[in-house]
Amino acid sequence: MKIASVLTTYSLLAVVFTAPVYGNSSWIWVTTSPRTILPICIAVTLLIETFGVAKLNYIADIKQVFVIITFANLLSFIAPYLVRGYRLYPLTGSIFAAFDRGPYYMILAGYLLLTLIIEIPAVYLLLKKYVENKKRLLITIAGVNILTTVLVAITERMISIGYYV
Repeated sequence: MKIASVLTTYSLLAVVFTAPVYGNSSWIWVTTSPRTILPICIAVTLLIETFGVAKLNYIADIKQVFVIITFANLLSFIAPYLVRGYRLYPLTGSIFAAFDRGPYYMILAGYLLLTLIIEIPAVYLLLKKYVENKKRLLITIAGVNILTTVLVAITERMISIGYYV
């Protein structure tokens, strides 16, 4: 658990304190910004993760699992973009620029790593007292997070197309 907390700390510091470079990006979305499909992705992610964790670990209180999964997803799904929006605000005047400027919003490998670093400890620590097999809980949390992140990445690539002009 100590390794997870160290990795989480360093990852969050890297996200918050990296030096942004804005080289007059001329990125435009041809179809739609990923922001428009975000609500659908969130709903599907929460359903898959909630039912996956609850059913595979025999947790009866699905509402409690849903609340915990939602909390963990809020931390990992929104936090990087709020930080990016905060960093873009002086240049764009809008915190929502993180969703519209450049292809950076799209799900990449770093996002998966950040998701695992944030969500696994959060969900595990809050649900471990409700399960007998803690190893299965840990594997399930990791598995459903990898599954949903890959599904969202594929969905974004199919729906949100853009290019530099």
